[in-house]
Amino acid sequence: MSTWQEKNAALLAELAETPNPSVRGNAIGCYLRDARKDHKLTLYEQYVLETEKLSYERLAWTQPGWSRRAGISDLLKVLNIKMMALLFQEKEAAEMWDAWGLEAFQLNQEKRPHYILDGYLTCLRAERNPDALEKLLAVRRSRRRPFDKGPYHDEYYPDEQYAYEELLLQGRFFQAEDKQIRGEIEELLVELYLLQE
Repeated sequence: MSTWQEKNAALLAELAETPNPSVRGNAIGCYLRDARKDHKLTLYEQYVLETEKLSYERLAWTQPGWSRRAGISDLLKVLNIKMMALLFQEKEAAEMWDAWGLEAFQLNQEKRPHYILDGYLTCLRAERNPDALEKLLAVRRSRRRPFDKGPYHDEYYPDEQYAYEELLLQGRFFQAEDKQIRGEIEELLVELYLLQE
């Protein structure tokens, strides 16, 4: 069994131990963290695994019976994933993330001052609004954060790997050759999807 197969089997075994979607999302997050340390995942592989992670987390804040509530970090994660969907030219996925972002915003439990709450829907649809992209980019590049307490959108995938705001402002998108997924990751994605069924 290859190293990837062992890692994937360990993740799937951990996920099978609990029906809690929040715990499952955390386990996928740990898998991603470890894989990133080894620099073994491509940007697209990270993207598709992040979408699965966030799908599990969403179940925890939309389904009754789970104690997790939507918060600012969830709003930021959905925003970032939507922007990456746009960069990967996945229009249907971007539309779904837009709807999930609106849902998360309506379910948001955090009411404290935060830059993203001042105009979340504008940020979520920033691909149509260069001023909103410029504001997000300014926050990303700022050494002095506008709020003492984060989180900030550049702290979540794709974090500092790609300033999606800059790419969208320049009209630069990823191409088909940027969307390669190795077989081991593809197999894992199938299993992760089946676990949600």
